[in-house]
Amino acid sequence: MLQQSTTNNATSHFELKSYSRKELAQMYFPDSSADNAAQNFRRWLKLHTSHKQFLESIHRKRYLLKSDVSMIVELLGEP
Repeated sequence: MLQQSTTNNATSHFELKSYSRKELAQMYFPDSSADNAAQNFRRWLKLHTSHKQFLESIHRKRYLLKSDVSMIVELLGEP
């Protein structure tokens, strides 16, 4: 089960900024290979069917804008 970090967590090192899709995926799945992390990240995002329009807008993006990352963090919590 996914646990969400609080934004006031002193141990959190996550910075809200633009990331490549693979870089962000590996932040969510640090113990996985880059390909497995990307695959798992895609699966997690697909679970949020209520945000289909957003997910379609980022589907093929290699680089995610800060606003995209912000929405992803809202859906999945901080990595």
